[in-house]
Amino acid sequence: MTIALGPGAIVAAAFIGPGTIATAAAAGASSGIALLWAILLSVIATLILQELSVRSALATNRDLAALIRLLGERKWWGGALSILVLCAIGVGNAAYQSGNLSGAGLGLSAALPVHFAYVVIAASMVAASLILLDRYRVLERVLVVLVVLMACLFIGLAVVCLPELFAMQHEFSLVRDSSNNLTLILALIGTTVVPYNLFLHATAARRRWAGVSLPQAIREARTEATLAITLGGVMTAAVMVVATVVLQGDGEGATLARFMTAIDQRLPGAGTWAVGGGLFAAGLTSAIAAPIAAGWTVCGVMGWSTDAQSQSFKAVALSVLGIGLVFALLIPRPDALIVSAQATNAVLLPLIATILLIVANSEHLPAHYRNRRLQNGVVASVILLLVILSLGKMVSLLA
Repeated sequence: MTIALGPGAIVAAAFIGPGTIATAAAAGASSGIALLWAILLSVIATLILQELSVRSALATNRDLAALIRLLGERKWWGGALSILVLCAIGVGNAAYQSGNLSGAGLGLSAALPVHFAYVVIAASMVAASLILLDRYRVLERVLVVLVVLMACLFIGLAVVCLPELFAMQHEFSLVRDSSNNLTLILALIGTTVVPYNLFLHATAARRRWAGVSLPQAIREARTEATLAITLGGVMTAAVMVVATVVLQGDGEGATLARFMTAIDQRLPGAGTWAVGGGLFAAGLTSAIAAPIAAGWTVCGVMGWSTDAQSQSFKAVALSVLGIGLVFALLIPRPDALIVSAQATNAVLLPLIATILLIVANSEHLPAHYRNRRLQNGVVASVILLLVILSLGKMVSLLA
């Protein structure tokens, strides 16, 4: 079987952004490797939900946003459903984009004598060029290369840190500082199981496997996504391991800056390059993927053309990019904002996941490709767990 790399790698590149690095590093600094299980849970949930999204898109030859629009067509709640998706994806992506660009700027400006603002502007220009020129295949290749480089950087650092990690004592519970742990758990889930990735993956897979027989397309899409997303999860775990060793309970101050400084102290001259380069790659890949996902989603929900050459697609994508650029320049070091945004993302995720579950059971899918009872049970369990964690966090805030 031939595996066509691309859509799954784009998903991995999109969720391995500055938010992933900042959140995993913050978790390692404050809780050690106690929350590794949350990363495993996040990867499993990502694989389950992304499979639903891709199967629905391939089986109907429609983008996920278009399926959601069909779901609410001629229904009294159709308008509310569209507004919900637009707010969660369109507006949300504009907010996350500032963190993507800030992370890219922070990483490269730390590794090279380049001003933060110049890096942010340059990264925005690269993303805008790819959107305007419709270099979709170039985008895939770039993201695949950057994801692999990031994985090698952080997994290599984790291997170096393993002897010290094994010498440390660890606990795997939520007992210690449970309120903070709940925030970090939600943030780890929110930075991995990203709602806009559901729309991004569906459209990218539908275009990649156009003309391929449906059984083969679904089989190859599942395999490719499993490999890429699992690699992303391993890299996230590697960041947590490294932060556990080099920060050792130091949870005060700007996480990303302390993380780079701590590694540079252990690897003089190389630490800043390694983490800075990885952070730049993480920010750039997410900064490219987020506007494209927003363009596909918003246009699909509104019934506009999702073609990359259409004016509507470019207008939405460039708007998201522009808003992110403005906020990145105004708030250049949003460590706490990034983690909070990921936690908020996890709170909104059950709503999007529930909509996806309804789509996967709807009459718009051929009967053979709709969800079976076991699949519904698994997805419902994931949604229920997310709801419980979200409610737990709300209770802790009100207590």
